[in-house]
Amino acid sequence: MIALVRTLLASRAGRARVFLGASLTLVAVLLFLRLGAPPLADPDEARYARTSVEMLRHGERIVPTYSEQVRLAKPPLLHWMQIMLFRAFGTSAWAARVPSALATLGTMAILAWVARRRFGDEGAAWAVLFFGTQPLVWAVGRLGIVDPLLALHVFAALALDMADPDETGRHKAAAVGALLGLAFLAKGPVGVVLPLLLLLAGRTAAGKHVWPSGRTLWAFLAAWMLVAAPWGLAFVRRVGWATAADTLRREALQRYFTEAVHVEPAWYYAVVLLVGCLPWSALLPLTLARVLLRRRDPATRTALYSGAALLAGLLFFSLGRGKLATYILPLCPCVALLATWELGQQLAARPLRRRGGLLLAGACLLAMLLLGAAASVQSELRLQRAGFVAAAAYGLAGVWGALAVLRDRTREVFAGAVAANVALLLAGALAVHPWMADRRSAAALVRAVPELAGAPTLLLVERDCPSLVFYADRVPERLPLERLAAALDAPGRAWVVLAESDAGRLDPATRLRLLERGRWGRWIALQERENRPAAAGTLPP
Repeated sequence: MIALVRTLLASRAGRARVFLGASLTLVAVLLFLRLGAPPLADPDEARYARTSVEMLRHGERIVPTYSEQVRLAKPPLLHWMQIMLFRAFGTSAWAARVPSALATLGTMAILAWVARRRFGDEGAAWAVLFFGTQPLVWAVGRLGIVDPLLALHVFAALALDMADPDETGRHKAAAVGALLGLAFLAKGPVGVVLPLLLLLAGRTAAGKHVWPSGRTLWAFLAAWMLVAAPWGLAFVRRVGWATAADTLRREALQRYFTEAVHVEPAWYYAVVLLVGCLPWSALLPLTLARVLLRRRDPATRTALYSGAALLAGLLFFSLGRGKLATYILPLCPCVALLATWELGQQLAARPLRRRGGLLLAGACLLAMLLLGAAASVQSELRLQRAGFVAAAAYGLAGVWGALAVLRDRTREVFAGAVAANVALLLAGALAVHPWMADRRSAAALVRAVPELAGAPTLLLVERDCPSLVFYADRVPERLPLERLAAALDAPGRAWVVLAESDAGRLDPATRLRLLERGRWGRWIALQERENRPAAAGTLPP
């Protein structure tokens, strides 16, 4: 083994291959580090996991259910994967998150393949680091939600076209159709609309044919139907055409055009991109301008394709009414490819090095200031420490990068930024993710009050709490606050779970009938008193 390593390091090509392998390993470690330690958080993670548990127990594969009620929000690809893992390893946070982590690794492997064809082994290694250390990629890749699966299949379709945009035969069309079928099974119609839009933008920018031939189109549709139609037809047969059409209208058209929640301004994704892809997003204005100026150069084809796809995706999501930061995850590989191309340009042309290097070093220094300010006002000690550690790492990277620019060492500028991002992600895995998940989950409440799992009557007031359903492994009765008093009149002692913000809205008489048994985060567990007070305003002994 030692002799093999020495042989590889003896040549530049061998060192590049070692660099690529080390980059892939580092990103995988960052993704899986303490993956199952934080509890499943509300609302999405715990809801997806609980839905998979119910489908597993009922032997259901077509229509997802949550709290024993039909849930038509998303297709079942993530649930199918979680069901297999739950059957093999048990129902745990780790098993619920593995599909997302593996999908992120799959996206990274495809990115490495594309970058290796265009930029060689060293370029592929840098592309992997630029992608895997993006805070948004890392954070979403550790959550048990559908977006990493969507990103995998969307970018796989783009990668096939980027690798050889001149080829438009039936085999390629069939492969793209199959990938879009899987994307549809992951997140519904957006899994078809988004990649087709990105393909259209990329091919138009690259000056390639956009409209396929009849045979190519039929190959695409046949492959898509082969993958997506079996579940789709079974779903329609189970729920009926009217329900299926209403689901499509509500989850696709209404969510995009008339969404009433998660409404953000049009510039929302500019901020998400800037923070979520830090510090590589700081290079984007310079890189995109340079790509536009060199658009006729064949060596710019991959960057031109990536830039057009990135801008088209940002426009698509920005025009939508409902917005979440996780939506732009499929665009993050394009950011990595653009950063890799920018590094190559700086290495090839000396006049470009100072501008790009100083921009990257400045982004690191800005990140230091923002993280330091956020940590200084944080009351939680471990979050404060994590913030200061990450701020110090970015400060060192910024200073090191500025010195490296003066010494004309471009690789060191990018390496320092990668190291700072790694420090940030390590702090996130060890401190931030556990803290945030713990306070957005009822797992600790169920551990502190185990009677919640076996109580004859469990009432959940006002809000849904999927983590309570998952960790207590039961379906509570949900009711509005005004009906709580009537529910307590039923025979037997009831347990009540409600949010701290709703506890202050309890009327005095109802509050006297309840005894607090535990609280964690925003959730409070109360039990109905055994001896009810005789009159309102009279405290029991």
